[in-house]
Amino acid sequence: MFRTFRLVGSPYILPPGTPKARVEILAEAMRKTFKDPAFLKDFKKIAGADPSPLMPEEQEKAVRELPRDPEVIELFKKLSDAGPLPPR
Repeated sequence: MFRTFRLVGSPYILPPGTPKARVEILAEAMRKTFKDPAFLKDFKKIAGADPSPLMPEEQEKAVRELPRDPEVIELFKKLSDAGPLPPR
């Protein structure tokens, strides 16, 4: 779970029921942005590194594949908490 959260970073999340046409407009805008040489140049200038974007389809797949089991989520919470590790 931790790797997936790091991989996805700050995903673009839309509310349920967003029309598919709008979702595709935003996804295409992301694709175009990360192919734009001027954007890539400015990004590198500001961030000091090349962007490594996760395209919309990859973001959606990563989020969909996150575990949903209550036991896994509880263990993740314990492991990512500031408290002591759970017993073996």
